[in-house]
Amino acid sequence: MRIIMFLIIISSFLLFSPAHMQATWYFPMKRYYERQSLKGFGDFIDDNFYKGKEKLFPYNRFYGYHSAIDLEVFPDEIDKKVPVYAVTSGTIVYIGMLPGYGGVILLRPDNEKCTVLYGHVKIKGLSFKVGDHIGTEAGPVVLTYLGEQFSSETSKERKHLHFGIHKGMDLYFRGHESSLRRVNQKWYNPNYFLKEKQAVEPKPATTPPFLSK
Repeated sequence: MRIIMFLIIISSFLLFSPAHMQATWYFPMKRYYERQSLKGFGDFIDDNFYKGKEKLFPYNRFYGYHSAIDLEVFPDEIDKKVPVYAVTSGTIVYIGMLPGYGGVILLRPDNEKCTVLYGHVKIKGLSFKVGDHIGTEAGPVVLTYLGEQFSSETSKERKHLHFGIHKGMDLYFRGHESSLRRVNQKWYNPNYFLKEKQAVEPKPATTPPFLSK
């Protein structure tokens, strides 16, 4: 009888240990679906798209099939710090400035063969560095904030988050692909992916991402 009870306890420990528990996933921004109003996943972007939107795109125009979703700011957030969250526990594999993006962070989720791309974000003064592991076991973690609109932080783009999930472990940054087939080969649809992971609203948040404000 004691042996049976011992086996039950050990089995329960293994079943509910962190290694066997399903990771919690979060949306990268609050009010995630409400923010999707311009460029969606797989949308074809050409000159017709930009007509009537000149004030939103005064400097840069990119063409092709959009490989991510853009999460826009609300009018009252233009001059505010808008947090961006780690979608789940994972390791930071890239932090840097890239043409067309400004600040970019790549996060590789634990136990997944994919890489999450955050574009147009603040990276100056970031307390995290490449190789750091972000743990969300205690709750959502603020990874960074959106870059200031039409600045080097956004590569002269409007204030928004370019959010993509690459199907691979390599460092891949292409924001628009040459065909819809290419988009589906290289990228997950973030909405479908996060729905499958049962992502939740990121609140409250822990871990301030900057050494200094």
